[in-house]
Amino acid sequence: METADSNPVRSLGGNLAAFVLPPLLLNAVIFGLGWDRRSVPNPYLPPGWVVGTIWIVLFVAMGIARWLVVRNTEKRHNKRLAILGLLCMLYPLYTMGLGNPTIGLACGFLTSLYAIWIMPGLLRVSRTAACLIGLVAVWLIYASMQLSRSMHP
Repeated sequence: METADSNPVRSLGGNLAAFVLPPLLLNAVIFGLGWDRRSVPNPYLPPGWVVGTIWIVLFVAMGIARWLVVRNTEKRHNKRLAILGLLCMLYPLYTMGLGNPTIGLACGFLTSLYAIWIMPGLLRVSRTAACLIGLVAVWLIYASMQLSRSMHP
């Protein structure tokens, strides 16, 4: 019989790896291609290394949330969390290498709405998971507001 801890898809370590390793690899590509230098510094946001650290913490939060949910629920919540992680991870790509603040604003806002939309379903399974996804939503809203502020000083 397989236990949750022996199945990497259901284990905490497997979920953390699934949510943290891809963004780290994508960041390596971003820095390797110099995309980090294409974005205009935003005086309303912390320095890039702080934003990157916040995102790693948020990806850890998403991995923990999925681990909490995957043990107790049907697949729709698991898929929704995976979609949220993918939307967050691909932000640098769909903003054309962090160089298009208009797309960044729209996608950040839409991704925050998606995070908020999945929270009630998560709340029925795990209050902690819903709160962890709430952190993602709060950051997305904050970052989108600051991006908007820098576009319209």
